[in-house]
Amino acid sequence: MLYCVDYFLMQGILEDLRFSLRTLLKNRGFATVAALSLALGIGANTTIFTLVNSVLLRPLLVSDPGQLVSVFTIDPQNPGYLLCSYPNYKDFRDRNQVFSSLFIYSALDLSLTGSGDPKPIVGDIVSGTYFSTLGIHFALGRGFRADEDQIPGADPVAVISYSLWTRQFGGRRDVLGRTVGINGHPFQIIGVTPPDFHGLNTLVVSDVWVPMMMNREVYPNPMWLTERRALVFSVVGRLKPGVEIPRAQAGMDQLAAELARDYPRDNQGRQIQLEPLTEAAINPNTRTILTNGSALLMTIAALVLLIACANVANLLLARASGRGKEIAVRLAMGASRWRLIRQLLTESTVLALIGGGLGLILARWARDILWSARPPILATADFHVDLDGRVLGFTLVISVLTGILFGLAPALRATRKDLATDLKERAGQPVSPPGKFNSKAALVMAQVALSLVALTGAGLFLRSLRNAQQINPGFDTEHTGILEYNLAERAYSEMRGREFEQRVMEMASRTPGVVSAALATNGPLHVTLARTVLLAGQEDITDGKGRTTAVRTVTPGYFRTLMIPLLHGRDFGETDTKDSPRVAIVNEAAAARYWPDQDPLGKQFRFFGDDAPFQVVGVARNASSHSIGERPQALIYTCLAQNYWPTNMLHVRAAGSPDAVLASVRRQIHRLDPDLLLHTSTIAGEIAESLWAPRLAASLLGVFGLLALLLASIGIYGVASYSVNQRVREIGIRVALGATTSDVERMVLLEGMRLVALGVVMGLAVALAASRAVESMLFVISAQDVWTFALVPAVLTLVGIAACWFPARRATRVDPAVALRHE
Repeated sequence: MLYCVDYFLMQGILEDLRFSLRTLLKNRGFATVAALSLALGIGANTTIFTLVNSVLLRPLLVSDPGQLVSVFTIDPQNPGYLLCSYPNYKDFRDRNQVFSSLFIYSALDLSLTGSGDPKPIVGDIVSGTYFSTLGIHFALGRGFRADEDQIPGADPVAVISYSLWTRQFGGRRDVLGRTVGINGHPFQIIGVTPPDFHGLNTLVVSDVWVPMMMNREVYPNPMWLTERRALVFSVVGRLKPGVEIPRAQAGMDQLAAELARDYPRDNQGRQIQLEPLTEAAINPNTRTILTNGSALLMTIAALVLLIACANVANLLLARASGRGKEIAVRLAMGASRWRLIRQLLTESTVLALIGGGLGLILARWARDILWSARPPILATADFHVDLDGRVLGFTLVISVLTGILFGLAPALRATRKDLATDLKERAGQPVSPPGKFNSKAALVMAQVALSLVALTGAGLFLRSLRNAQQINPGFDTEHTGILEYNLAERAYSEMRGREFEQRVMEMASRTPGVVSAALATNGPLHVTLARTVLLAGQEDITDGKGRTTAVRTVTPGYFRTLMIPLLHGRDFGETDTKDSPRVAIVNEAAAARYWPDQDPLGKQFRFFGDDAPFQVVGVARNASSHSIGERPQALIYTCLAQNYWPTNMLHVRAAGSPDAVLASVRRQIHRLDPDLLLHTSTIAGEIAESLWAPRLAASLLGVFGLLALLLASIGIYGVASYSVNQRVREIGIRVALGATTSDVERMVLLEGMRLVALGVVMGLAVALAASRAVESMLFVISAQDVWTFALVPAVLTLVGIAACWFPARRATRVDPAVALRHE
């Protein structure tokens, strides 16, 4: 019996499919317009979901990822999820009761040497349990053994990525045992990772892994391995069988309390936070930003799809009116209402699937454009924005749901039980009396409202991006170039490094076109070092007085080179040497934080763990240190002559464009050391890179806003045109009784604009309420920006007038004699 039911059900569905395809082929114009509308909506959603899938939903190619957790540090003095220190990691590893194994890792910028010019690569320095804890199955060779991560410098071995193996070694299987140069040091290759494994950080693609005990060969500051407050490493652990995260969290809370008692100067007040690795492959601080941005893009894309659905629903409603006799005859012959609804829903679903297929083509095209416009940080990324099985499944589901969404209401309306009475041939008589709202009018108002919300979001972000590009970061952005190098890669001693940097400064200053040059440990928007500051009289940080502050180390002339004004005091000078009392320059925000309403000149402080005091000799104007448009951040400048650092950036200010002088300075530095890897950039380029994500969001929102406007205008035009067609007899009578063309035109325009006006009002209310959710994503602009909320409704109203005007003009050309004779 069940077999027979299933058989007849399948036969019925196949029959519905065949009938739907024949019907759509007979009405190619309708099918084309509807499918293209749906393709735009579904394509927009698929494109955004493809990005979200690649960044936020990318699976970790490790064994049993559900048992892996990331270990973060929580510090009340420094909000957010912080990394861990190496000494704390060792205590975690040796004293915990909930993990079967733990490992530590950190991503590094390295250079591949020994075969021509040095090539930049990204690598991870990891503990010996990294690969065994993750359960990686190697394409060739093996991972690290425990004994290869015990004695400093004893085991120069490396694991390389599948990608590096293929592009650098041609995929040759005899690569195992060969030597590869990393930062000028020979490492023996012992393994090749599987093709799709690129490390644990979704946004960084690693090419090589080296043991932690080889840190002096590759790590910029080996001293960080002994500093308990240096939170620079990521820690991941595999839970013991049967241990869930809540139990593990309780165990680590107890361990955190023990470490606070054992090391109060370093761990007082600090806690441990566990997060599933599947969610923490992107740092939770960054993940929140990405999640919010993705949610916004998905919301706007969903609005575009809803507008497209409203368009197609209107087309189906109009088409249902034309099929009234067909449906009435089928009902009279005994067809059930459910049978007709199923048939109509099958037609709408087939239409949606056709739109979904076209949407996939659009999404693939859009994906290629987005990937080609990726920022430099992802220029060599080996992962791609793929249309994988999850994306295809998403498109299929959204296509089917879309077919049901826009097809259900017309199907229910067309199959009402009094259909034979309601849809008798009354040519020229409107379906509903003028001045009353029907389902078509409601859909038009919804389209206008949704379009206004989408356009308002696009307008806010476009205005925000424009503001961000015009923000003065507090330093010269047009004429400054940067050359970055790492002397630790070449095993320079401090003495040799200082001599090298002195020669670099002299050569750069003598280069034609260079106005000024200076060294700094990081770029203007990339302050990565932060230290705990203790004012004079503070012995430790257990009382909560110590506060972490960003630190940048520079040479004399840095402020002149970047054109950052010194408001009080002096710059660093030749008298500030390694043996002289240590000095510092603070920015306005740091002065206000530590010495409010006081003159900071002459004040003293020290960094936690360092007994030598610093004396403030100058106050610099605030300048952006992390991102464009940020609130002023406290920043302390120290003198490079007193605080040697092997990783530096040479800043050169040119009289004109910095690109030419950068090339000249680069050639001269390579004469000093041909194997030194140099990264060149301009401040203007770095600012553009920092705004890549806002620019992408603004561009996508702008495109989606225009799509929404296009679809809404088509919907308004379609309803106005349908209304004119339905009222030909009425218009003919009005003209015969003396109505002028202006009267007819005004009548049609007013009816259409009434719907637009009501939609605009509803859309404004929704946009104002929703705008508060995106305020934190905007640059120096209110979420209730007056210009945006005035301009968008004005533009939408003008488009609505234009969409209604064409049917209104056609209505004025109705010949009353022809209209009445046709009736």
